[in-house]
Amino acid sequence: MNLVLLGPQGSGKGTQAELLSHNLGLAYLEMGRVLRSVANSDNKYAEVVKNTLDRGELVPDEYVRLIAWDFINKHQGGVTGFIFDGYPRSLAQYEHLEDMLRKFGKKIDRVIFLKLSEEETIRRLSARRICEKCGEIYNLLTNPPLNMDVCDKCGGNLVFREDDKPDSIKRRLQIFGERTKPVWEKAKSEGVALEINGEQPIKAVHEEIVNKLTLRLRSGQAPDN
Repeated sequence: MNLVLLGPQGSGKGTQAELLSHNLGLAYLEMGRVLRSVANSDNKYAEVVKNTLDRGELVPDEYVRLIAWDFINKHQGGVTGFIFDGYPRSLAQYEHLEDMLRKFGKKIDRVIFLKLSEEETIRRLSARRICEKCGEIYNLLTNPPLNMDVCDKCGGNLVFREDDKPDSIKRRLQIFGERTKPVWEKAKSEGVALEINGEQPIKAVHEEIVNKLTLRLRSGQAPDN
């Protein structure tokens, strides 16, 4: 089974992706984490990626495609499927992902959209903190660390990003809507779209996803890969 998770910033894609990856045995690509790692490295693309992320804009397709291809190529032989979080974010990326999976006899089985209002997005992101050392993401409302200023995993400092301020969030939501709507429409046209209420508690969101995937499977629409 190969899943794509879509949703505005703060919708909890990362948390749900980790749960699904663990429960279904899927290889998990969190594009945002990988890009932040590149931005903080000595990679030749670091400056371009960092400046793009700091502006709250989407990283050019050429970079994310290379990352996605490398991930699929490395993991495709030893997993039951993939889950993609933060990718694809445009119709071109979606079609390219379809082509990459097709080369290995796979396809996108479900595109899961976590629906969240603008008001709730701003409320959640204003409470978000990110570890400047390992990139772990926390939310003081829904997924708080044990210590508000320290990462539970590595002990790094937790910071409030500039692009999590209200004006930046609204700009990012506009970009998200413009670029991601065609992906969602494409998924609906292909019969693989699955909308979930992302404003529920984490456990309820996960249960809704699993229940709806199970209903789909029971209805005879089992994925091939």
